[in-house]
Amino acid sequence: SDISDGDSVDDVIAKVAHADASAVDETAQTLDRGALAAAAEAISKATRVDVYGIAASALVGMDLQQKLHRIGSMTFCWSDPHIALTSATLLGPGDVAIGISHSGTTKETVEALELARTRGATTVAITNFPVSRLAEVADHVLATAARESSLRSGATASRIAALTVVDCLYITVAQHDLARARSAVEA
Repeated sequence: SDISDGDSVDDVIAKVAHADASAVDETAQTLDRGALAAAAEAISKATRVDVYGIAASALVGMDLQQKLHRIGSMTFCWSDPHIALTSATLLGPGDVAIGISHSGTTKETVEALELARTRGATTVAITNFPVSRLAEVADHVLATAARESSLRSGATASRIAALTVVDCLYITVAQHDLARARSAVEA
């Protein structure tokens, strides 16, 4: 539940911990396995992967970028909306664009993903709202299940749910060529 002015420190800790743990559990239970497999396959074959996210979603995007890059995927994360649009313009068939937005309504992320799609790139959305503008412009939607209260916009619960999706996506991509992924990580 939401934090109130009468909550003790113990109440705050319990509420935050419960929200974060629930976000991970519910995301894992509801994650679309078919969409995850399809997105991972597209990424494993991609010439280039570009990730778009603003503010707290940029932190999630940077985590995805470093994970994919370290297993040999040419991956970039763009948090500046102008550079994201430049990136999207240069993508094409064989590339993948991933938009990350908890709300699914971050205008800059939606615009970049939509432009990438018009250029022929495969598009993936990571969002808490599978019925959102971001989801509409995605070929594959990976939905999280996090609840944010009024004070916790950009809270850990939404990020940890998205990071759970990122970890699942990363491991599923790595499985496409596990020997190569292991070799790259070891190097």
